[in-house]
Amino acid sequence: RLNDDIYVTGNLGDSFVGLQILSGKIKVNNKISKYFIKKYYEPDLQLKFTNDLLKLANSSIDISDGLIDDLNKMINRQNFSFHIFEEKIPVSKTLNQLIKIKKFKKIDITSKGDDYQILFTASPNKSRIINKISKNTGIKITKIGKIISGKNRCKVINLENKQIEAKNIGYIHKF
Repeated sequence: RLNDDIYVTGNLGDSFVGLQILSGKIKVNNKISKYFIKKYYEPDLQLKFTNDLLKLANSSIDISDGLIDDLNKMINRQNFSFHIFEEKIPVSKTLNQLIKIKKFKKIDITSKGDDYQILFTASPNKSRIINKISKNTGIKITKIGKIISGKNRCKVINLENKQIEAKNIGYIHKF
């Protein structure tokens, strides 16, 4: 719905990095390698949040194909767009360090998929309830953006308040 806040559970990007390590595209030390590979094989599923989600969300989807791609699917040809703030996209401390060391773009790492976190929208008046549920369940829930009116106005905005582009908006299924 228009003016809904956009939320995501957990952290994004760890699983994708695990896959890249397994395929030899990213090289890291053994300890870091084990962390990311475990996240790939054993994603953090937020199953205990599903009952609360039914009471709060106006729309939701799991992030399997990537943040941007799945958000576009959730909007699903309605007359809406989104603004996402890159600095709000939640990542683990380990991934944040890797992004700095390898000089990766955060939006590229967090938009590739395999996260299996919950992406949802909720009315702004639900923010206190969402924060309380997050605290009570121990599930990290982060507000990352807003639904806006109009088609083709989707933006990812960086700290300098400038629009940035993701090199890849998500996983493309090949049938």
